[in-house]
Amino acid sequence: MKTKIIIFITSVMMLLSVPFVNAAGWKLQDMGVGIFVYDPAKYDKELQIVEKRNSWSLKELQERNAFSQASGKLFGAWLVGPPIDSYLNENGIPEYGYKYRLTDPKGSSMDFGVYSFYVPGFATTSINAWTIGKWKIEFMLWHRSTQQVTPIGSIEFTVTD
Repeated sequence: MKTKIIIFITSVMMLLSVPFVNAAGWKLQDMGVGIFVYDPAKYDKELQIVEKRNSWSLKELQERNAFSQASGKLFGAWLVGPPIDSYLNENGIPEYGYKYRLTDPKGSSMDFGVYSFYVPGFATTSINAWTIGKWKIEFMLWHRSTQQVTPIGSIEFTVTD
């Protein structure tokens, strides 16, 4: 009998520890590092990826003016999930936001967020990757009601000279 109780309690604890991300249906559709279009008229309505890859030349990024919004194309990262209307709470407020941690080639990490997703369900961030070497960005999902932060995924990318 004691064994059954222990198994039951362990099972309940395991069920309760499942991330709320799965329970609410938030699902990662895409994430990447590269160059995306920055158009002030529709940056929050449509994600237009120009090029996605994990190795970039600093010289190429400078020649493409990918560190300036004025160029219309930015170097950075994106995260795509479901449209926000699929996870609104009873007050019409999105239940999820995101955070990210950026680690530079020297090993210094900075945490950013909590930020909101755009209405279609994506998010973008520009990255000023002026330092040559291996970088890493880690995305985390933030749940408004519980304040729980759940890892979504990470991307390592390299900037060469």
